[in-house]
Amino acid sequence: MTAREPYGSVYDGAPDSTAVPTALPTTDGLLPALILIPNPGVTDAEIHDFTARHQFASRDETARAADSQARWSLEPDGRVTITFLSEDGAAQIVLPADPRLQQWTAFARLSGGSVSVMLIPGLQSTDLQAIGRHLARPGSEFWHISVGCIPA
Repeated sequence: MTAREPYGSVYDGAPDSTAVPTALPTTDGLLPALILIPNPGVTDAEIHDFTARHQFASRDETARAADSQARWSLEPDGRVTITFLSEDGAAQIVLPADPRLQQWTAFARLSGGSVSVMLIPGLQSTDLQAIGRHLARPGSEFWHISVGCIPA
């Protein structure tokens, strides 16, 4: 099913979510990340089906772009497309053109081109502090996949 966010994002085959582009501190510096917070009404079964089908890693596992079949690209019109491939087909998230998103993609490319797409079920806020507290809390649930960049 395709859903639209108020800001024009499109989710096709992916759980309806709110997308938050950001960067996360790591021991190697900042990591470009796209945080997906499933909207109310998205079931746990839908989240687990999506993360299993597209080989997301759990919190305790390492996600590498070379191991995933997910890619992102900056389209000529400024939209960002994230495509998740699997044997069962493809899912796609399209984020609308926005100057802040273009800054995020420039940072991602300068950082090597890979971004971490993180799916955080149960989070009630898109506030960066709430996201940070959730990720830092031991045992908190999230799924992640490393997504490489391809030219549009």
